[in-house]
Amino acid sequence: MLKVTLGLALVTLVACSQCPNNEVCEAGQTCCQDPTGEFSCCPFHHGECCEDHLHCCPEDMLCSVMDSMCINATHTLLFVERTPAKRTDLPKSFRMIPSLPASEDDITCPDGSFCPAEFSCLLMASSYGCCPVAQGLVCSDGKHCCAKDHECSADSNSCVKLKEPAEAVLCGNGTSECPVDTTCCGTEDGQWACCPIPKAVCCDDKIHCCPEDSVCDVEGSKCMSSTNQELPMWAKFPARLRAEWEDHKFVESRAKAELTTTRQITTAGKQMTTLPGALPKTSDVPCNDTAACPDESTCCKTKEGGWDCCPLPEAVCCDDFIHCCPHGTTCNVAAGSCDEPSGSQPWFEKLPVKLIRSQNVAVTKDVPCDDTVACPDGSTCCKTQEGGWACCPLPEAVCCDDFIHCCPHGKTCNTAAGKCEDSSGSQPWFEKLPVKLIRSQNVAVTQVHSDVPCNDTAACPDGSTCCKTKEGGWDCCPLPEAVCCDDFIHCCPHGTTCNVAAGSCDEPSGSQPWFEKLPVKLIRSQNVAVTKDVPCDDTVACPDGSTCCKTQEGGWACCPLPEAVCCDDFIHCCPHGKTCNTAAGKCEDSSGSQPWFEKLPVKLIRSQNVAVTQDVPCNDTAACPDGSTCCKTKEGGWDCCPLPEAVCCDDFIHCCPHGTTCNVAAGSCDEPSGSQPWFEKLPVKLIRSQNVAVTKDVPCDDTVACPDGSTCCKTQEGGWACCPLPEAVCCDDFIHCCPHGKTCNTAAGKCEDSSGSQPWFEKLPVKLIRSQNVAVTQDVPCNDTAACPDGSTCCKTQEGGWACCPLPEAVCCDDFIHCCPHGKKCNTAAGKCEDSSGSQPWFEKLPVKLIRSQNVAVTQDVTCDSTKSCPDGSTCCKNKEGGWGCCPLPEAVCCDDFIHCCPHDTTCNVAAGSCDEPSGSQPWFEKLPALPRAGQRSPGNVNCDSNHICPDSSTCCKNTDGDWGCCPLPEAVCCKDHIHCCPHGTTCDFVTLTCTSNTTSVPMTDINQPSTKEEQKQHREVKDKVGKYNSRVPCDLQTSCPDYTTCCLIAKTNKWGCCPLPNAVCCTDGEHCCPANYKCDVTRVSCIRGDVVIPWYNKMSAQSTPAPSLDLGAVECDEQMSCSADSTCCHLSTGEWGCCPLPEAVCCPDQEHCCPKGYRCDLRRRSCIKTSWLHVEKVPLAHIDDQKPQSSVTENDIQCGGGHNCKDSETCCPTSKTTWGCCPSPKAVCCDDMKHCCPAGYKCGAGGTCTSAVGFDWNNWDNWRVFFSKNNRAITL
Repeated sequence: MLKVTLGLALVTLVACSQCPNNEVCEAGQTCCQDPTGEFSCCPFHHGECCEDHLHCCPEDMLCSVMDSMCINATHTLLFVERTPAKRTDLPKSFRMIPSLPASEDDITCPDGSFCPAEFSCLLMASSYGCCPVAQGLVCSDGKHCCAKDHECSADSNSCVKLKEPAEAVLCGNGTSECPVDTTCCGTEDGQWACCPIPKAVCCDDKIHCCPEDSVCDVEGSKCMSSTNQELPMWAKFPARLRAEWEDHKFVESRAKAELTTTRQITTAGKQMTTLPGALPKTSDVPCNDTAACPDESTCCKTKEGGWDCCPLPEAVCCDDFIHCCPHGTTCNVAAGSCDEPSGSQPWFEKLPVKLIRSQNVAVTKDVPCDDTVACPDGSTCCKTQEGGWACCPLPEAVCCDDFIHCCPHGKTCNTAAGKCEDSSGSQPWFEKLPVKLIRSQNVAVTQVHSDVPCNDTAACPDGSTCCKTKEGGWDCCPLPEAVCCDDFIHCCPHGTTCNVAAGSCDEPSGSQPWFEKLPVKLIRSQNVAVTKDVPCDDTVACPDGSTCCKTQEGGWACCPLPEAVCCDDFIHCCPHGKTCNTAAGKCEDSSGSQPWFEKLPVKLIRSQNVAVTQDVPCNDTAACPDGSTCCKTKEGGWDCCPLPEAVCCDDFIHCCPHGTTCNVAAGSCDEPSGSQPWFEKLPVKLIRSQNVAVTKDVPCDDTVACPDGSTCCKTQEGGWACCPLPEAVCCDDFIHCCPHGKTCNTAAGKCEDSSGSQPWFEKLPVKLIRSQNVAVTQDVPCNDTAACPDGSTCCKTQEGGWACCPLPEAVCCDDFIHCCPHGKKCNTAAGKCEDSSGSQPWFEKLPVKLIRSQNVAVTQDVTCDSTKSCPDGSTCCKNKEGGWGCCPLPEAVCCDDFIHCCPHDTTCNVAAGSCDEPSGSQPWFEKLPALPRAGQRSPGNVNCDSNHICPDSSTCCKNTDGDWGCCPLPEAVCCKDHIHCCPHGTTCDFVTLTCTSNTTSVPMTDINQPSTKEEQKQHREVKDKVGKYNSRVPCDLQTSCPDYTTCCLIAKTNKWGCCPLPNAVCCTDGEHCCPANYKCDVTRVSCIRGDVVIPWYNKMSAQSTPAPSLDLGAVECDEQMSCSADSTCCHLSTGEWGCCPLPEAVCCPDQEHCCPKGYRCDLRRRSCIKTSWLHVEKVPLAHIDDQKPQSSVTENDIQCGGGHNCKDSETCCPTSKTTWGCCPSPKAVCCDDMKHCCPAGYKCGAGGTCTSAVGFDWNNWDNWRVFFSKNNRAITL
């Protein structure tokens, strides 16, 4: 017999095509399970699953993994690779539909087509289609799609749920990994090891590591923190080498994930970001004593020496101080990406840190630059071009010659390349930052005796040079004896030449960037002389050495050159003897060209009286400057064209020079020799000494008027607007108008006649005739309290009130919202007004206005009973609760569903949801809440029914129990899930859990419990009196349930029972209960929430308070320990027994929580999950009760008090005011949350961690045994 040595793996073998996790293999194949719980298929009947978790062998043969063979006594075969098992419960992918014509609620795809609001636009093979989920991705066939958190199968017919990534830190080589909350570090032999602290600093000796924000002192065998505190070095332990099958799975899942991320994911045509749930502040990552980052992120230094947060765990902080990359990758600053051997990905931008407010920020270590300013610790003071100071964010840095950048210590600035270089290579340089003032110092300004005076009024700092500006003033070049460049902006060092074209300073040995000049400072003790100004006219002047030039407005501007040439564009100028090239924007002569100069504002000669006698009057009230032309505006007023005798263009905005023609289409002024750009008109100025006459206004009625030369047109509201044209045609859309003799084409938005078409005009507001008393006698009264404007029609609303149709003698439509012109019929389905000549869009009604002089009478309300009434013209109908609702119809028929109603003489068809009569059917009406009669409403409260009230400005909504809840919004929309509500006028969107309207979306609001029933008041009194005994939930003064359960009455015994869920829903059968936000389905004996159905829970009997002794139905844990009936024994982290308040429960691996039967623990999400189709059902984790009812006490135990004790090697810590727990460390520190503790020498820190305390004995290794096992986390009691 052939003898071989084989290591057989522990596998699950199922001799059928159905695998235990609902996955299937083909007939005649075998299911093989790997350690992750997943299954694959061996192509042999009753095959042998090999230990490498990738291959298998036929029946009666053994795997030889080393030889890649299958062997037995007589045969040898190559082993066979397994294939992935198929899921039987995979949901079908969605068939996409073509995009549709637009409707009111649709979303627009990028190609202009539309999809329904709850769908998503996705690009198919050649056009966009609609996927019937809000966030979808298109499959490879271009015809199907799947939800966002799935990927398409190979045949595009199924959707596969994406798997969660493994909880481990993958090292840089891709084959080694370290546990969570550790750090991968390289070793001397090129392998990987694990530092037992997260985000650690790997030391250069390749053996040790140090905590975050510290520096390795290898020679001193210690770590130095940022606060100069000495810390011990940490030794690393070897990283775990991943098995070949794990790498196989990892690469496969990674490829799928990368493929999925390239797919298109949209939500209503827009990219959506799902915000993570609010994390507890206790898990923040501290950067130093003053700033912290959220959990699962990394602290990175900023240019200023502060901190930012990279949204990745154990990330790589990039050298640009702005971005970061995932662990194990390298920052490519030039490409803006994160590189690794397998490829690159975009880098991430860092986020702001949050302050740890309880700490005092110390600024004592700032680096002083002089007596007035300082830089942050760890930075370097560098001089600026102005002679001041800036901060380089590096210690002992090299300040570069450009006065802007700096380089690390030991490197050289390469100003031309913008880099820092040494023998090892180059890196990008750093930009300096502003200094901060030393506020306690008095800034001395006495040393100005060395300033360089430019003239009697201005000076530059010592070591700089005065240079002329374009305006004829002075600027400072930050160099001594510098060369002032011809652009009036820059300067160059002494002995070099300005190269204006290249923007550099040239000399025989090479070139360097030029310098920008800085402002001068005034010599305040001198009197500024203005005697040399160049006067332009009697009112304005230009500085000495400049030239006056005319502006487009006919005024003056200053060219900063003497005897300059003023260019034709009225903006620029050129030196004396040169010619303006307006097209090229240059000044030219025979020697070449140079950039032209921009003119500057003039200054007023304040001692002169400004004469306005040369203005061009437009009318008695407005005038234009001399040398310009008055032109009409759209409003019928005046603007000024900055040209004499100009041509006013038809667009009422532009004008052209005399003798040319306006080309409105091209925006130019044309003449036979060519065309030029047109000119924009300027505002007129009022002739203030004249009285403005309004006698030429066109009156619309006794109250409003339009300007002269315009036309009054009716608005949709029945008021007036002004068309800026004389004798104009008012268009049917009530917004636009056309010139006299033309016809409005509403569909095209144009004005047409036989000669062609032109854009139409928009009407403008009218102005009130203030001297007239506004008469309201022409309003159309609806009743004694409300009226509509003249020329409109009163129409009833759904609430029984009134609205205004902006048409005379209009037809009020049955939807109570719209109306149609007289003689037309409302087509509610099409949303149009029709007659024999065709159809047109219908009109929306407008609010009525109150007749304020009338006393509003409420005597016409329809009385329902002594406390409730409905508005006039409506009908009282009973609701399901026995209260009242209002049907917005007179003498209406109340339907049997207690929700809807129908018009008089019709019949309710509840099945069809319609109101039927012999001539046909129409949609039924929904009832509205009844109003309390005068004197019946509770002051400041909203009455739900006779027993329930909500606060003022809130809304009564039914909750999941069928009772009343309060939405904290007035006139709110109650969502159908009976959990949320939305503001008035919005719609509940259950896909995104937001309230949407046409313009915005906001988060949904939770429905709160109302202030109701005497029973709730009594329960609160009981809870206040009893409190929690041993962490129990009181039901009444005598009975209580365990913590994290809910009190429910048991119908058979009429006594209290305990539901093993917190905040549970008690079912009406008196025996069962459901999780929070679920509904009891008595017919299906289950708990439902939407499409999710789970089994409901049996209640346990409650116990008297204080807790009684063990009953006969107790669950025995061992010979000494037991738990109450309908609970489960689970081991605690201390090794002792605890009680899970669920029957046949699943004990979680953290030895602190448990889950219901049929669920599995998800500790990362802190929940119990159960997968069903596309849903993953989650319920909260239950807590294990750590009471020890029958434990014995040894003579060495520590007595805590109240009958509680701990072992000699433990520490007593309180878990409540009356109970104790045991910390598994001697002389430990008990944390304030009464849940955790830390070893001696440590203190309880933020995020459930233990931080070092002064005076701890680092050599006492025994204190650390349990602490290391918890990865430096605080120990749970």
